[in-house]
Amino acid sequence: MNHIKAKAARRHAIAAAALAALAGPALAADWEISGQLRQEIAVKTTDDQNKNNQTGNPANGVTDPANLSGGLAGPALVRPGSFADDAQFNSFTTRLDLNLDGKFSDALKATIKLRARSEQVGSIDKAFDGDPTAGYLSGQMFKQEFGGTAGGPLSYGNRKTAVDLPSAYLDYNNGPLWIRAGNQQIAWGEAIFFRVADVPNALDFRGHLFDPAAEEYSDKRRAALGLRVNYRLSEKLDVDAFAQRFAPTLLPNGETPYNFITDQFTIHTKEGYDKVKNNLNAGFRVRGDFGGIGLQAFAVTRNNPDGVYKWSGATGAGALPFTSFEAGTGTGVYHAGEWFDSASRSRLNGIEGLDAALRYVYEQSPTLDAYGLTGLATGCGAANTTYGDIRAGSKEAAQCILNTFFSPAVAGNLRGHLSRTFPRETVVGFGLNKVFEGEPDSLLDQLIGRFELSYTKDKKFTNPTLGNYIEEDEYQFAFIAEKYHKFVSSFPATYFVLQWLHKSESDLFGRHLSGVDSKPGQRPTGDSNFNAVALALQQPSPTLLYRFDFAILTDFKGGWYAQPGLRWKPSKSIQGDLYANIIAGSKSNKTFTGGLQHSNEIFARLGILF
Repeated sequence: MNHIKAKAARRHAIAAAALAALAGPALAADWEISGQLRQEIAVKTTDDQNKNNQTGNPANGVTDPANLSGGLAGPALVRPGSFADDAQFNSFTTRLDLNLDGKFSDALKATIKLRARSEQVGSIDKAFDGDPTAGYLSGQMFKQEFGGTAGGPLSYGNRKTAVDLPSAYLDYNNGPLWIRAGNQQIAWGEAIFFRVADVPNALDFRGHLFDPAAEEYSDKRRAALGLRVNYRLSEKLDVDAFAQRFAPTLLPNGETPYNFITDQFTIHTKEGYDKVKNNLNAGFRVRGDFGGIGLQAFAVTRNNPDGVYKWSGATGAGALPFTSFEAGTGTGVYHAGEWFDSASRSRLNGIEGLDAALRYVYEQSPTLDAYGLTGLATGCGAANTTYGDIRAGSKEAAQCILNTFFSPAVAGNLRGHLSRTFPRETVVGFGLNKVFEGEPDSLLDQLIGRFELSYTKDKKFTNPTLGNYIEEDEYQFAFIAEKYHKFVSSFPATYFVLQWLHKSESDLFGRHLSGVDSKPGQRPTGDSNFNAVALALQQPSPTLLYRFDFAILTDFKGGWYAQPGLRWKPSKSIQGDLYANIIAGSKSNKTFTGGLQHSNEIFARLGILF
């Protein structure tokens, strides 16, 4: 018992220290309280459903003998049509923010922000009412299986509610020295959409996904417990350094509106998180101005917050020993056609993914072929039938192996199990910016040009086979041009920013490019690099009552994302937002928008500020 208590004490030591540091001198501070109460709603503008969810799976109720046949033990079964359910809403959230700013002295200040969210979309849209239940976290809008209930300290999450402290820190200023201690965000980089230099913190994708682009991840970026120090060496040169407790990216759970991962998988994150939860991410940045050109260089050592995935041992009552599969859940893959289609949507290799899953069986039981895999591979005409190196080689052989297992005479529907781990990596980079001068009132006058580049050596990526990780050096860079320009004398200046992103090994979401153009039953053709261009505009009205926003992003492969919007602010205490998220173009997974069409929506927010 004493050991358990000591372990719990160590787990929360940093959180307790941060809260104690804030609470100790609280009574001596002058406090100001502000905040907002806001209602948010997102209504779908498309009939496309989230195919990653059980309710939106296109195989629901579809009988196609070509997908069910080919096995050695009779046909596989059809996925139940009763699972299908069409969603009409993506979000219905009530939110409260409370900001407490305290001043102890001219040198010492405190900031505490309490955020509470109640996501009620499951109460108004039966597509998200938790039925069918596909796992422990199915339909849970905020709850996580690791880090307490919400993925880390100073936060709480359950099915519909999240409460956290995204800010809880002390600021100390003394001449050129500035220190911030506590739970905090660290925002590096200047790009909208693109996170080239913005590497210190993870993101939180729970709740509404596509917020206004102009907010630049400010509400998505995860805070972490730590210490940040900035020292001005001169008027034109400063050094910024930090050390923070590891905090991973938080993903939407299965059977929620924006779920990213096909819900025939059970993801094991807790084991990987527990191994690194007390690790420190650390880094520094040096910034200076040299002859009118701003320069910066940075280096960060961290555990990759997004994580990487591979086959792992199945758990649960129906777990097949030595394998990554669990039988009898009713929420797994039912037949080979569904396997290939799900792999294609997820940018996975359906054929070689099977090979890797069979290799995992060998790795767990190298001396005993408990499932007769060699005989099965031989009967199905696989390219290689050696136990430990079975390779299907063709769609037909893979379908034969798969549908043999999917036959109710053998195992029936199977749910895959994946591990999520957070490998260590070092990110280095630099940036520069310059303010250009031109003819007064011309587009070039006061135009700010920026360049950011980062490089990660031996970065690990999820393999499209879900086997051993891919390890490659990756670089990415962004060119950015921005300015305020007065196009019409009767209107305030328009702000615009134009950006180009280039990545060498992964796409906008960090998926390795070897999975690009994955067609059902075929190997992905892959791609050599990723490029995207974004444009964002903001135009206030003459009275500042309205602000018109527009952002657009394309990858030149047929994928387009656009976000027009309007902000209405009739007084200091009321603000309304009305935006549309438009995802257009090709639905193939050659594009970054492939699989996101269900997120086409109109969303509105109305808040009372105080």
